Amino acid sequence: MNILKDKADCLIMDNFEKKINFNMRKKTIASVTQEGWQEIPHVSYIYEADATKFYEEFRKLKASGRYKRDISFNTLLLRVIVEGIKAAPQLNAEIRYNTFLISGRVTIKEKININMPVLLPGGEMMTVNLRDMGGKSLEAMTEQIEGIKEIIKNCDMERSLLKVGLKDSLRKLHQGKVIEVAGRGLGMVIGHRKTEEGSSVKKNGSLLDREALDQGTITVSNLGAAVKGTKGRIGLLDIIPPQVCAIGIGVLQEESRVYLVEERETRVGIRKVIPFTIAFDHRALDFGEVAPFINRLEAVFNNPAVIRNW
Repeated sequence: MNILKDKADCLIMDNFEKKINFNMRKKTIASVTQEGWQEIPHVSYIYEADATKFYEEFRKLKASGRYKRDISFNTLLLRVIVEGIKAAPQLNAEIRYNTFLISGRVTIKEKININMPVLLPGGEMMTVNLRDMGGKSLEAMTEQIEGIKEIIKNCDMERSLLKVGLKDSLRKLHQGKVIEVAGRGLGMVIGHRKTEEGSSVKKNGSLLDREALDQGTITVSNLGAAVKGTKGRIGLLDIIPPQVCAIGIGVLQEESRVYLVEERETRVGIRKVIPFTIAFDHRALDFGEVAPFINRLEAVFNNPAVIRNW
């Protein structure tokens, strides 16, 4: 009797299936991530930073009233990553590789244009391009991030992505990728009006320009900004072609650790720890190129007074 009842319940639940068509945001994510996993041999390393002294320095900086804008801890961490990229410029690059000929080329980019996922009004994620982060002060970085977040509140993300996608398709067509462009064009036409129910993305709002949605030179994802009050580490990240590296910032958490007090003296205590995940394309990079990035971050966290000059 119970078995029949359980089966009946299953049949009833089947009648309540909910099918959700991909909107332009999900189509974009699906396309670039699938391409990345098909082409790129991913390697992932987790660096755990003792950020105790760094966090104390941040609080002093906030209390000093030095900046006109409210500098967030997440923006400060983004600036730390920029410092690491400057020390390891090979991470800020793109790769061109021919599998048949086993030949490739890595081009190191001068400007650090960071692709960063941000929260849309309804809780969805969308990646935007923070341009020239290597040439900006901490306050200028804050201004750019706040500006993009403000625009997103009133933008029509579907139309923005469609506009950028059409331009990108023309670029791929120029490269001779006819079949790929044909499939992409068909996908844009079929069902592009069918979006998720309850989506808070505004219709007929402002459009984000290509610069805000275009491909950057490296991707940085901040898990700590999305899931506050939890513990966790990012195990692996998507690398978006032709980028060669993606960096994930984990949640700031307190842990019991052995730490160095003086040159040869250690103690056990509660420390603030931030896990950073570095995923890289093994065709373009190995740990020799990644090590300077980690070493620079370690230097900043051990001597956080340097942030006063940012």
